[in-house]
Amino acid sequence: MSRRAAIGLVALALAGCRRTTGPDESYQQAAALYQQLYSTQLDDAYGDPRMDEVVTLLHKVDPRSVDAQPAEAMLGTIQRGREELARQHAEREKMAAAAAQSATNSAGRIDPEQVLAAATVDAGQPQDPFGPGGSVAELNKQSGGCLQDSEPFNEQGTGVTGTVYRMSPTEPCKAKLPGLVGQIVLVVNGKIYRRLADPRPPAPAAAATAPAKAPPAKAAPKPPAAEPQVQVVYPGQPIPEGMVPVTPPPQQQ
Repeated sequence: MSRRAAIGLVALALAGCRRTTGPDESYQQAAALYQQLYSTQLDDAYGDPRMDEVVTLLHKVDPRSVDAQPAEAMLGTIQRGREELARQHAEREKMAAAAAQSATNSAGRIDPEQVLAAATVDAGQPQDPFGPGGSVAELNKQSGGCLQDSEPFNEQGTGVTGTVYRMSPTEPCKAKLPGLVGQIVLVVNGKIYRRLADPRPPAPAAAATAPAKAPPAKAAPKPPAAEPQVQVVYPGQPIPEGMVPVTPPPQQQ
């Protein structure tokens, strides 16, 4: 066999080794677990210990598989999500320290302007449009008015007041702001103060209309029930007697 023919056979053998294979089982398992975690916890899923299992499965994906490139992309998404979650936790700790200091200086009442100022990022760093201090007007400008003001709020234990904003439940808005699905945005003076899970239960399906019954001749009309105001308990503060917190207390690590 000539030298040129031998080199050609080696090249063909190497090409065969690099041939792309089909779907990878490790990637399929990782993608399913990732979707399960993110759909129930949103961005907090990046801090869930089970996300480590997703990373381990992604590292097992065969580099020749058709799923190799999606696996690399998902690893990058998880890394960026973890970095962003760590930054948000640092901001929350900074806000909590500012709140405690403000409570000491003002007999237990927090100045929301000071809290929002404490959450402002240093000059030169990009502002998180969905984080504390973000502008609701700017978000509505970019999304076409998807955030709508709802009821006022009064944060129990701190006295901070403002307006609750909810995302319009339309498909275009859900596509533009997927991270706000099922959440409320607490806004003080046009700036985002906090984001929480929406305490309102999903609207029930419309019931079938039953035949109307004639009221008793002397029945007095009942006054309309007043819509309750959403009450928010700031983590670490005592819950007022008889009140159920809108969000569960953070789990102990």
